[in-house]
Amino acid sequence: MIVFPAVPVRNPSVNVVFHAQVFSAEECQQLIATADAARWEPGSVGGRGGAGDFNVVRDVRSNYQQRLPVDANGYPLNRLSAEVCRVNSEGWRFDLSGFVADDLPWLMRYDAEESGHYDWHIDIGRGANASRKLGFSLQLSPPESYDGGDLEFANMAVDRDALRRQGTLIIFPAYLQHRVAPTTRGTRFVCVGWMHGPSFR
Repeated sequence: MIVFPAVPVRNPSVNVVFHAQVFSAEECQQLIATADAARWEPGSVGGRGGAGDFNVVRDVRSNYQQRLPVDANGYPLNRLSAEVCRVNSEGWRFDLSGFVADDLPWLMRYDAEESGHYDWHIDIGRGANASRKLGFSLQLSPPESYDGGDLEFANMAVDRDALRRQGTLIIFPAYLQHRVAPTTRGTRFVCVGWMHGPSFR
């Protein structure tokens, strides 16, 4: 009996970074305005201790965050979910379950006074991070309001100016290595979150 090798099914979108302007400038300003000044907390880094451990390590990550406020109608989570799922169905086609209660999206703030940044990392890991499939970043600040602070991907050419446009939603697989370069002027606001799902197989 002759057994032929399996023909692999290769998805050309496996390492694609998607971006499109999907929120208006007014909507972005409204999201920034929902932040509670008393709720900002230092951003933390996971995977440096036991499962579920998150620690503040300022040389790796220097920013502030608070949970993204969600209104009674589910906005903006419903809007973000619909857009991520639409793009996923046309590209990666990952099995997604949605947002999870212990890893909901954040509002994040990167301040030039502290060289706000997040060094090279991936978003999938241990504990609550283990089921992350797609990450997203919604650019809330107008690009002229800050310098530096660019979202960059390792060994990938992306349109820097497009990623900086206010209202741009950037979606990418959780296994792609990326960073936020140091912010050198002003403050960058962004909404960051993850769509979860069953294990990759």
